[in-house]
Amino acid sequence: MMLYILLIIGLVIYEYPIFAYRVILKNITHGEDNFAIKKSIHNDRHMKKYESLSDDIIELNIGGQKMSTLRSTLTAVPNSKLSLMFSKDNTKTILPIDKQGAVFFDYNPIYFNYLLDQLRTIKRMSKASGYQLQFSPPFINSHMNFTHMLVDLGLTPDYFLSPMEGTHINLTVNSLAGWQECYRSTYAVPFDLSVLTKACNGSRLLVACRPVNHKKMFTLAAIGEREDILHPCLPKQCKINTKSKKKNMKLICSSRYQCITQAKRGVGWYHVNNQTWGFVRGSLSFVVNPCDASNLDSDYRLCWSSQLERKQGGGDRCGSAKNLQNSNKWERLIYYIN
Repeated sequence: MMLYILLIIGLVIYEYPIFAYRVILKNITHGEDNFAIKKSIHNDRHMKKYESLSDDIIELNIGGQKMSTLRSTLTAVPNSKLSLMFSKDNTKTILPIDKQGAVFFDYNPIYFNYLLDQLRTIKRMSKASGYQLQFSPPFINSHMNFTHMLVDLGLTPDYFLSPMEGTHINLTVNSLAGWQECYRSTYAVPFDLSVLTKACNGSRLLVACRPVNHKKMFTLAAIGEREDILHPCLPKQCKINTKSKKKNMKLICSSRYQCITQAKRGVGWYHVNNQTWGFVRGSLSFVVNPCDASNLDSDYRLCWSSQLERKQGGGDRCGSAKNLQNSNKWERLIYYIN
């Protein structure tokens, strides 16, 4: 009996290391499998990430110098020409390709690389309208050539401004881009010219009018640079009243002002101090008393009178609609850009 017990104990001692080794080996094998699976998943993810990234890597040849950047950098400014060129949905623009398959641009590589750095900064910023973006050249003396490159790529502020110039009838509000409203009032309120130096102090103005219930469209609008919008009319014509006695001779001045406009980008602005402000289309000669009452090209004529002239009738107009100076049914609007 004792011999039988010793035999069993010996067998257990002999088999245990083998069993333990098998358990350890199994655990190691299982661990290796897990590691292999994890490694495989990691590799798959890495490959997918790499493939996705490769789709967005753009190879460029800028004036003979090779560059690489992300598609997101080239499309950092939405609706620019550059962004549309490299949009994944671009099916219209055919880009020039070199022998190695890189997109070729005939620009100074220093300028373009400097532009890329600024685009990388922009894509990390909160969204800003294209008109608010300002790109700076790498050197002071490179401003002209750098600007030409920006114009080609649709990255200048004016590219994002609509409309940019001229007189317009039936201009839809939805077509405005880059403009900010700074003034609105009905024609019943006398126009105060000081608004042009206060709320509407931008470098360029869009001046418009419409019926108050036409919220989606301007009847008439025009765009002007600040330095052009206050073109003065000629002084009043005065003469001495020769019929009076010599001691009581007085100057007799006409109640009218002669205005001769000089078209700036298609708009002829005019201004009579403390009396009238307005525009016509092109270069014209006419009189105001206190406003412009001409029927020539009437759809493109706007006139706003000041408070001092209300007693004389005003004569405010919006296109062919005249004598609006006391109307609550028509409104004036001014938009500006900096």
